[in-house]
Amino acid sequence: MRGRHIKEPSYWRDNLRLVAICLAVWFAVSFGCGIFLVDFLNQFTFAGFQLGFWFAQQGSIYTFVVLIFVYAACIARIDRKYNVDEDSDES
Repeated sequence: MRGRHIKEPSYWRDNLRLVAICLAVWFAVSFGCGIFLVDFLNQFTFAGFQLGFWFAQQGSIYTFVVLIFVYAACIARIDRKYNVDEDSDES
């Protein structure tokens, strides 16, 4: 993809939609479960910790790492769809 400028609006629309979905999931888990719903979630335990506390300390980090892999897989699929994947380079 070096040297190529992607000008197709549908590529960027798909790319930005993916980013928006990833950010929404991250927000829901980190802020939703770790801050806004913490009192409700603390009624439950996970691995010996209150669930709200666990989401604030560990769950949001695990979710973020999973989102990195999901984003990489999805953006690779989008790149192949628009024929801009790295494997199609003619270097």
